Amino acid sequence: MLCCLGLFFGFAVGALLGGPWTFIGPISGFILGFVGDVKLLRGSHKHHGGYGGGCCGGWSMQHKDTEDSAKDPVCAMQVNKRTGQYKADFNGETYYFCSSACESAFKKNPETYAGCT
Repeated sequence: MLCCLGLFFGFAVGALLGGPWTFIGPISGFILGFVGDVKLLRGSHKHHGGYGGGCCGGWSMQHKDTEDSAKDPVCAMQVNKRTGQYKADFNGETYYFCSSACESAFKKNPETYAGCT
């Protein structure tokens, strides 16, 4: 979406400045917007802007749990059970989380995420 906004802004700047900026503006705007889109998609996990798409983190790669790891039911990230500091118990099962944001989301509505491990 930012690439479209960048392209639109680039056309406006190009029309305003004229000359070679007629071509440079839209291209630069699109590239900057595209980089912004990629940054938002990659950087959203640490801050959890959207929690990864609902139950089981629909967009994340699925990995098998090992003895020392568990899948965060909110974002589907692998979490080390030994070193993880965020966890919650629900219906007799312990759930592990990568961050306090995922832990909070789970605690607000555990039924949504409880079957996602």
